[in-house]
Amino acid sequence: MPTDPTQEQPAAEANESRPFVVRLGQVVVGNALMGIAVGMLVTASMGLLPLDVFHRAVGDRFGWTIGGAIIAVQATVLVLNLALRVKPGIGTVASVIIPAVVADLTLAILPAPQVVWLRVMAMLLGGAMFAVGTALYLSAELGALPRDGLMVAIARRTDWSPARIRMGADVLCLLTGVLMINPAIAVANGSLGAGSVLLAVALGPSIATLVPLFTHRPQGNTRVRGET
Repeated sequence: MPTDPTQEQPAAEANESRPFVVRLGQVVVGNALMGIAVGMLVTASMGLLPLDVFHRAVGDRFGWTIGGAIIAVQATVLVLNLALRVKPGIGTVASVIIPAVVADLTLAILPAPQVVWLRVMAMLLGGAMFAVGTALYLSAELGALPRDGLMVAIARRTDWSPARIRMGADVLCLLTGVLMINPAIAVANGSLGAGSVLLAVALGPSIATLVPLFTHRPQGNTRVRGET
């Protein structure tokens, strides 16, 4: 996610002090962790993030894996970004492919827990891994996630704040995904659940706290994309 308008100048200064290979490693590891997290949250069946509810709905509709749906949806959003003149980076392409592939691999090898406490642990660990992976990715600043690039483009053309746009996008993705799946089925298959609420509330502050740890800049200079 190259330079983001929501990031302060110290972000660029911090990146200049880190070798490119280190930042690229953050992108790869961060995206891989995000993919593992998505797989774990699916197996936990206690609720997904809004965008992944939509990904799963698209996958179910077309007979794709969730990884295939992630690639299809994010590639489409990437095309929209290009049309809106949002410049992609290496990290942008990586964020379309790596989490999708890793999520499918995780689902292929990770058995779904049957005991409730194991499902809760999988959900909590998956959420924590997603927060760490996202923070690693954000702090590298090698290209915006396609979704975030689209939000930046919308913010540039409107008076809406990034937080307001992100909230609207999450609600739209959640509602569209649930309606595509069918609300009763979405609850039954674990796409929508208590974990969805917990993740929505906890991930933003967690990522905001973690980003400075990977950029080595003061907390006060950090603004996470889409957060106020």
